[in-house]
Amino acid sequence: MKLKKLRSKKRIIVIGNKSFIQKNFYELCKKRFEIKKIRFTKINSFQFNQDDIVINCSQNKNFFNRNYIKKFDRNFKVAKILSRKNSQLILLSSRNVYKPKLDICENSQLKPIDIYGKNCLKSENNCKSVLKKLTILRLSNVVGIETMKKKRLSLMSVLINGVKEKHVIFDDSYEWYKDLIPIRILCLYLEKILLINYYGVLNIGSGFKIKIKNFIRYLDLNKKIKISVNQKKIKKDEYSYDIKKLKKITKIFYPRKIIIKEFNNIGKLIKKI
Repeated sequence: MKLKKLRSKKRIIVIGNKSFIQKNFYELCKKRFEIKKIRFTKINSFQFNQDDIVINCSQNKNFFNRNYIKKFDRNFKVAKILSRKNSQLILLSSRNVYKPKLDICENSQLKPIDIYGKNCLKSENNCKSVLKKLTILRLSNVVGIETMKKKRLSLMSVLINGVKEKHVIFDDSYEWYKDLIPIRILCLYLEKILLINYYGVLNIGSGFKIKIKNFIRYLDLNKKIKISVNQKKIKKDEYSYDIKKLKKITKIFYPRKIIIKEFNNIGKLIKKI
């Protein structure tokens, strides 16, 4: 899984200052690409070039918990700016746009499960209306070391906060299947997508279903950390991705043993927190 040493001539602009994905992508790929990081507040004054590839990792907090309003859609604002330059936008969307089920593919039913999913789908469609060079990546649950304050609570933020308190509390989803992709694997897929000029929709996940409780087991946490499940009845949300298209487009695939090894490595990092 080593990155190639040959440096690409493409200039990658990453928007977002506190993003978990932005931080990891920059550290993993800065030797491969010319990467420029900018704050969202600076996009109006920044000089984008026609050949730039822009990855937006920034969203307004209202995008996660309020009904869609265009002024809160940072993807759309970036897309309008890039349409004047004919630049490419990598839009990081979510699996929440789909109806939950196992083996979701890009043609599966679009039935957002929450406000965030509805807003992601509206954002995708609005960006399509103004920008031709658009790559929509619908991400599964990304796992890694998240230490920054989150605008939207994630599995890893719940886990890491619980580890700090020596007590992790899960809901019923502890027994559910999910598609969990380690942040390093996501960045490696993203690296390849940037090199092949792919436009369109692509699901990015591990391609494996795994119960949250088994993921916790692979992390091999300190035995002194208590794990408990709050039997609060919530709407079932099991899912996994079929990543045949991802494998075909990128011509790479990471088998289950590699994914589990990444989980093990994440667990080692958690122990150092």
